[in-house]
Amino acid sequence: MNKKTILGVMALLISAQAWASEVAVSGAWVRATASGQDNAAVSLHITSQKDARIVGVTSPISASAEIHTMTHENGMMMMRPVDALALPAKKELSVGDGEHIMLIGLKHPLKAGDSVPLTVTIEFADKSKEKIAFKAEVKSLTESHDMQGMPGMPGMHDMHGMH
Repeated sequence: MNKKTILGVMALLISAQAWASEVAVSGAWVRATASGQDNAAVSLHITSQKDARIVGVTSPISASAEIHTMTHENGMMMMRPVDALALPAKKELSVGDGEHIMLIGLKHPLKAGDSVPLTVTIEFADKSKEKIAFKAEVKSLTESHDMQGMPGMPGMHDMHGMH
């Protein structure tokens, strides 16, 4: 194979959807981090064929990972961890539009062009669970998540400690 073919295949693997038997994840990304920044928000699209919930998330590149939601309280946007995030059957959920995955305690800076391995745990209505592994593309510092620019919201690098 020539270099272009290998690079093309690698790009497809990074941007490809992660499929489990009932769940599909696509478009996962995270912004590169600035020096000293130890948290980052992950955005993605996820669809379940059956009613389910995201009940956990892990990544080997951070001390912990949490599911967060944004709420408007007393004129300010507040970020809080939640135990689960509903996945209605056959409806794509855009995680990053108010709800997002927060990587806390990054073990190293995130650089544009890299990818971040993640695993979400999905719990279905029958209480069975499934783990879906995927990679989020690291995009440049100039990329923005949907929550950026909201009134009262600081930049992502200023959010550590906000709960």
